[in-house]
Amino acid sequence: MQIKRQFFIIIAIMIPFLVSCADLSGIVVDIPPTTPDEIPPFVITKPVFEMNGRPMHFNYSAIVFNFLNTRENIVDAITVSFTIFDQKTQNSPFIGTNKFEITKSELIHPEENKEIIISLDRFIYIAPTEPYIIDFFYIYKIHYVDGSIWEDKYGKYRVRAAK
Repeated sequence: MQIKRQFFIIIAIMIPFLVSCADLSGIVVDIPPTTPDEIPPFVITKPVFEMNGRPMHFNYSAIVFNFLNTRENIVDAITVSFTIFDQKTQNSPFIGTNKFEITKSELIHPEENKEIIISLDRFIYIAPTEPYIIDFFYIYKIHYVDGSIWEDKYGKYRVRAAK
């Protein structure tokens, strides 16, 4: 009985000490935004890989998504960042990198919801026969007509591919 009591006393003393010594700086937790400054100035749909071609937009492949401008400024350019993988091999379908950062010039007024089409035709050398997987997609930068910029350099507001 005496040994159990001493054991619990030692544990009671050690726990606060160990907690105070713990380095929790490496732990990353996704916490939902709580203030208006933490909420991104847009709402987007999950991007879709298209291969059918749309006249005036692309011939062989593109990424398509909807973008709702929730800020009171007019958008004049959007930069998106994403990675593409082949469905069968789960590897890059391209020679070189499969990580992209593409800027699309597009006027989007406040509260306007607009379909954005990012052509991949200039990056491919063989037309795909089945859709690629889009992963780690996020709005990297938004440029507004008044010269202001919103950025998400690290993909905090990313869209992940379905598993």
